[in-house]
Amino acid sequence: MSLSKLRYSLTNHKEKIIFTYENEKLLIHPSVNDYDLLRRLEDDLKLMPEIKKTIDDIDIKFYRYDYNEEIYSKDELLSFILASINNEWDVVKGVNLTNCKTHFWLQKDNIVYDPSLAAITTEEIYSKHFKKTKEIKNEDVYSYLKENNNLWNFYQKGTLEKFKVKKEPNFSISFIGKIRKEFSKKVTDQYTLDKKVYQSIKEHMFIDDFIRLRQVLTQKRISYLESKNIALHPDVDPNILESINEASKDIKKLMKDKYDCYVDYHSNTLGNCYALSICLNLYDGNFKLIQGGFPYKKSSYSEREEFYQHSWLEIDDYVYDPALRIITPKNLYYMFFTKQDEYSKEQTETIVKRLGFNLTHFRDFINGVQIGNDETFRYKMLVKKIDSPEFKKQGEELIALLNSRSNNKRK
Repeated sequence: MSLSKLRYSLTNHKEKIIFTYENEKLLIHPSVNDYDLLRRLEDDLKLMPEIKKTIDDIDIKFYRYDYNEEIYSKDELLSFILASINNEWDVVKGVNLTNCKTHFWLQKDNIVYDPSLAAITTEEIYSKHFKKTKEIKNEDVYSYLKENNNLWNFYQKGTLEKFKVKKEPNFSISFIGKIRKEFSKKVTDQYTLDKKVYQSIKEHMFIDDFIRLRQVLTQKRISYLESKNIALHPDVDPNILESINEASKDIKKLMKDKYDCYVDYHSNTLGNCYALSICLNLYDGNFKLIQGGFPYKKSSYSEREEFYQHSWLEIDDYVYDPALRIITPKNLYYMFFTKQDEYSKEQTETIVKRLGFNLTHFRDFINGVQIGNDETFRYKMLVKKIDSPEFKKQGEELIALLNSRSNNKRK
């Protein structure tokens, strides 16, 4: 079986006749749905430093696109490089059942990633073509490299050069160490916040779901920020998540049962800053409600500065921005955001009784200022109903709902 047919078989890929570039990309079997694992792998491959060519002049790459079959013979080298960077993967040594030749790949639970084939599949499917003979747990990769110096084989320069392995017994360890160091630098460079980076973020705030901003505010990898996790800056006490996670479960259930409304603190949070922050403040007064926003320009050609309204929370010396799913020190957050108003739980309750279920930017709604892009007639009519009996009833029901569960928790 050709390598291309093998890749298709492993991943249930249907060969494209027109869009042929899709045949050469990293192929993933449809049943592999560990998206956190896949995001982390994608993140790693994007940040992979340049790797020295082997003695036979082969470019060492982890192909995401434009797969080159020459890389297949470098399975062992690729497997140990990736496992040294990403501790989620174990290295597996086995044999190709077609030709009985030794082959290496990576595995986590029942998911197999073969970088020499640029394919991700399940163990069940992969085992039809390759048989496992030895598993090298990730924590044992370093000792395996030290004991076997097995990566030297890809860089020796001839028969006589094999004797040099005795003179360079630490080649594999040093080789991997250099890659790890360069990789680590590329990761930490993403968190650097200097004047140039600051200006760039301010000018491109809306690009890529605020990923660049969220990175410098939390020092977390892109793959982590793309997950459902709430990202904490290293200076934030992780114990804060206990109260947030407990409250978020309650609020999500209460709002769904009562209003058929999704208030989820771990997914689809962008664009839902008001409901997330206001509900948590009403539920737990330890989180102060903050409203404001950040200045920006609609385009690089515009001199006019706009203001993007936003809502978040403060607790102790930290800012919890539930829409961005981050917790970071105040001094760092306020390098980008402008704080206008601060509300205690009691103050929020008073305003909610005036505005009803309109969970929004309080100051601007009360003053009839456009919020976001809402210029509809409905919005204008809602503004006219401030302080109405209808809104008061809505507000009291919401407050009672969130207070009922939070009060029980405190007892």
